[in-house]
Amino acid sequence: MHSTLAKRLAPAVGVLVVLALQAFPVSPASAGAEAGTATRVDAGGYHSCAITPAERLKCWGYNSYGELGLGDNLEHQFKPRLVPGLENVKKVATGSYNTCAIVGGAGKLKCWGDGDYGMVGDGTNDMRPSPVVTIESGVKQVDIGEYHACAVLKSGKAKCWGVNTYGEIGDGTTDTRLKPRLVERLKNVANISAGGNYTCATTASGKAKCWGYNDYGVIGDGTEEDRKRPTQVLGLDKNVKVVKAGYYTTCAIIGDGRLKCWGNNSNGEVGNGVFGGEYTEPVQVVGMESGVKSVDPDYYFTCALKGDTAKCFGWNTYGQLGTDDENDRNEPTTVKTLKDNVVQVTTAWYHACALLKSGATKCWGTNTEGQVGNDSDGTDEWLTPQRVLL
Repeated sequence: MHSTLAKRLAPAVGVLVVLALQAFPVSPASAGAEAGTATRVDAGGYHSCAITPAERLKCWGYNSYGELGLGDNLEHQFKPRLVPGLENVKKVATGSYNTCAIVGGAGKLKCWGDGDYGMVGDGTNDMRPSPVVTIESGVKQVDIGEYHACAVLKSGKAKCWGVNTYGEIGDGTTDTRLKPRLVERLKNVANISAGGNYTCATTASGKAKCWGYNDYGVIGDGTEEDRKRPTQVLGLDKNVKVVKAGYYTTCAIIGDGRLKCWGNNSNGEVGNGVFGGEYTEPVQVVGMESGVKSVDPDYYFTCALKGDTAKCFGWNTYGQLGTDDENDRNEPTTVKTLKDNVVQVTTAWYHACALLKSGATKCWGTNTEGQVGNDSDGTDEWLTPQRVLL
């Protein structure tokens, strides 16, 4: 975690500028005239990407490490740009400085962006501003953390690559991996989630397991000891639908949609009605006892989809909760203006995005690098959702 400070300084300085600014909404008429639709959106770090109905990929925001896939790392983009040469995109994942996409029916995985510590997974430390092949075939799901990434194979096995300082690769070592490495003692994987410096997975039998960095109790095993291999989350050994690793907070959806979270709660991101403290095992999120369809914790805040309503909680200095103010919340609060119309919600460091039933994509929060995607001035922050100009 501490190795990220230098990379954060440049964008973070820009973020601080927006603290006192007020948000002014984009004209709905002008936005609607230029905006297209999406089938999936994913927010990570200071950038976001969306899959179009034609299975092409568009990305926007921060591009200093080539994470937008445009063939260079020269300019940030304040509205979506098409990733050249990438077709038949089935799934996308964005991380702090990287992006990956599953393309074609065979499950080929392509990644790009920052190459430090092997984060692209092509066996090098080179920055890749255009997509390169990471795994030739057989990938059904991918996720990216800060300095590592993981994929679930159609065989039910999982592979991870990149930084392994805390055991986040799950191979029993702390050796950096430049290519995908098999996660040990893990089979029949349903989905995987790469967080700050740790990883979590759900098995087909409904178990939640985590490994890697364990400060604040993010592994959920009742301790704060780092784990080099998958470790069972306390109380989540059956009927778990999905587990999501954030930055210092983890969440899981159980059974018919009960949401539980654990880890750091300094800004209310665990959602149990309390500010402060840390939880080394899962606790119930207030008002989320059923009906939760998805969850995405990130940098000190969390968003979830209950039914077709987006709700967020935790840190809100940059308007990333979408509540039209900058007040932190320790309980889930409905995102303004989206109404009961949401099919997906996704979070990043200081912004979040939602996909609506109409296919429209809306983002909110800080916009210093263009991550809201509405082609507005980069000094703006948006306290309510704005239409992305896809």
